[in-house]
Amino acid sequence: MRFVFWIVGLFALAVLIGLASTLNTGYAILFVPPYRMEVSFNLLIIAVVVLVLVAYAVLRLLGLAANLPQEVRTFQRQKKLRAARHALREAAISMFEGRYQRAEREALKSIDDEYADENRALALMIAARSAASVGDNAKRDGYLSRLESMPERIQLARHMVEAQIRMDAKQPLEALAAIERARAISSNLTSALRLELKIRMLLKQPEQVLQITEKLLKADALEAEQARRYRLAAYRQQLVGLGSEREVRDWLKRIPGVEKQNPDLVVDISRHLIALDTYPLAAELIATALSDEEQATPELARELGMLAEHIDSQRRLTLMRDAENWLKSRPRDHMLLLALGRLALAEQLWGKAQSYLEASVSMQPTLCAHAELSKLFATLGKDDKAAQHQALALKIALQQGC
Repeated sequence: MRFVFWIVGLFALAVLIGLASTLNTGYAILFVPPYRMEVSFNLLIIAVVVLVLVAYAVLRLLGLAANLPQEVRTFQRQKKLRAARHALREAAISMFEGRYQRAEREALKSIDDEYADENRALALMIAARSAASVGDNAKRDGYLSRLESMPERIQLARHMVEAQIRMDAKQPLEALAAIERARAISSNLTSALRLELKIRMLLKQPEQVLQITEKLLKADALEAEQARRYRLAAYRQQLVGLGSEREVRDWLKRIPGVEKQNPDLVVDISRHLIALDTYPLAAELIATALSDEEQATPELARELGMLAEHIDSQRRLTLMRDAENWLKSRPRDHMLLLALGRLALAEQLWGKAQSYLEASVSMQPTLCAHAELSKLFATLGKDDKAAQHQALALKIALQQGC
């Protein structure tokens, strides 16, 4: 339809021009001494219009010819820029594919022909990460140093990439320095806090681990179970540095009650106290843990049995009464039966010791239970039974060792 309108319009214009030319009968005189020329006024108008159009076309061609070198340079620049952007995309894809050498090669192609600082910084970070992945530390450090001259808005990404690279290279101090620079730019960046948490744990800085864990937990950036594992690891690191019973007691006061109920932590604390020859406190902690059905574990019962020979008679008898009550709700706990047998053996209650130890063996034969029975029968002068349980203990030991 548009084409029809154009045809109609052109014919109408031609008709109007034709009518106008018939109405205009004047003429123009061109006088250039010694020549004189008379021409139709209509022809003069057409000639002027044609002259203007020709002049415009000539000037346009001259302008294009003058700008041709610049146009060629712009075209070449755009061609190189497209190639650089393509290389940057290929570098990113190759890095995620694990093809680090190709990623570094493609990233280097895009750096020289790229004018945007963000893209150049991205290419350098890809190159640095790729060089680090293949173990070329010299190139890695060179790429990271080139990022220092980039604009400020690039520096946060640079520090985070450097921190991860240093962490992967087992350089926790350098990684921590990079994280601190990133935290100076964005103090509440959760990804930086997560990485710092791992670094602090690696550097055995439990106080900082606990602080960062709480920050991440408040920011909903850490699951409750993950936070509990980090706390447990931090408490274990703190426990190693405690050298006396008083220090352990003061430390226990600072631990939240929920964390004190962790059976794994209780086992670690009791073993540390045993190493410090602080047996009564260890027995107290284990007994408190075993009294809780949800907290009681076979490992705790095993540790209780190990304390039998190191505590006084009154405490042994108290623990035996408590353990017999716990046994009512856990009658098939072979470790609890073993602990009762050891307590009775230490109190020289031979009959009780034998019944508890034999019950433990009937539930699950263990090296410790057979060894204790062998010791008991040897004390009672029953050498045949002692030898029998000694042989069973040796058999289990060989099976576990092989």
